[in-house]
Amino acid sequence: MDNNNFNPDFSQDFNGQTSIPDDNFNNINNNINNISNNRTYSQYNQNQSASYAAYNQSGNGQFAAGSGYNPGFTPNNGYGSYQKPDFSISSQDLEKFRERQRLNQQKEKLVKTANRIGLGLLLSQVIVLIGTFIATPFAVKIDYNSIDLSDIMGSVSFDVVSLYLLNAIMCLLGFGIAGIVITKLNRLRLDDVLIIKRTHFSDTVKLITAGMGFVFVFNLLLTLMNVNLSLFGYKNTMPDYGTPDNLLGYILYFVSIAVVPPIIEEFIFRGAVLGSIRKLHGDTPAIIVSAALFGLAHANFVQTPVTFLTGLVLGYLTVKTGSIIPSMILHFLNNSIAVAGMFFEANNQHAFLLIDVGITFAFIVFGLISAKSLIKKYKNSLFVMENPAMDINMKQRLMAVFTAPWLIIFIIYSIIMCFMTAFSL
Repeated sequence: MDNNNFNPDFSQDFNGQTSIPDDNFNNINNNINNISNNRTYSQYNQNQSASYAAYNQSGNGQFAAGSGYNPGFTPNNGYGSYQKPDFSISSQDLEKFRERQRLNQQKEKLVKTANRIGLGLLLSQVIVLIGTFIATPFAVKIDYNSIDLSDIMGSVSFDVVSLYLLNAIMCLLGFGIAGIVITKLNRLRLDDVLIIKRTHFSDTVKLITAGMGFVFVFNLLLTLMNVNLSLFGYKNTMPDYGTPDNLLGYILYFVSIAVVPPIIEEFIFRGAVLGSIRKLHGDTPAIIVSAALFGLAHANFVQTPVTFLTGLVLGYLTVKTGSIIPSMILHFLNNSIAVAGMFFEANNQHAFLLIDVGITFAFIVFGLISAKSLIKKYKNSLFVMENPAMDINMKQRLMAVFTAPWLIIFIIYSIIMCFMTAFSL
């Protein structure tokens, strides 16, 4: 290219300022890019003195506003060196961009984790529904001798023992398969979920006792709530399969309520769910989310509030001991006491009331003593949770989890089941 023929056509606009014709933009740009940084206007001013004079008179070497183009010259009395346009980003703007990028990435990870959890929990409900549909006929007893076609359901009853056995099997299949699916989808190993290790015996006993104290306080609050609701004509009840009338029935009832749920529910909620969130996002959101889903999974308005609060205790126990066994033990104790209470209530109301009040009072008192001992020993560290430093705060983490599409579907399904249970009783 012959630089001496570089001849940009500068002209005066109606305000007296220099503007550049639109059809010369590309030619000017191509020529400027070939000029060395060290070359000055003087090399081209020989043949363009008139043009440059007009340019300099237009306003200290500034192009007309709105022309949309700046060739990168910094004229100074007709002379100056070529400077490359400055496209650099300030360090402050760059840091803001990177922070926003990290925030979005962290939210996306949380949403993905929550979606996998929601998908697994929905799978558990599908398995339970299909299994119950297939197996229910085996639990039905029909009295063919007194069958009445006008009241067919009056001749149909359910075998209590079979129902409790069915409940235990469906619980194992549904939550067991769902727990494995959630574990695999979130790329966890089973030993990341089923954390079984030796813990400090004395402290673990105190934590379990304190936890049981809190659970009994929650049950008392539920009782008070039900009493207040009954004053307005609403009876807050939960599903009841009936009372066993033989030893086998009581054994199966105990297994289906006190043995199977503490194992399999702790595996999925304090194992798969809590472990999936805790691994990347910290203890606090893991405890809260696992407790909320634990409450919703019970699908009735009686248990959901209490199981949510109990889930907080179970999650805390798992995190602080570093093992899932203590939460299983607490869960087993709570359910076992409920089964024993049902047995005494069915056989001796007075004995049931005395035992219920005595056990409740004992666990609350010893729970408070245990909690005081632990606080005295560990002080504030007892309440410290390990939450990794993230750009999103705790509220944003929880919002990201509970706005995940698959988890929203599970929550809606659980709420619908709560209403169906309430109106079917």
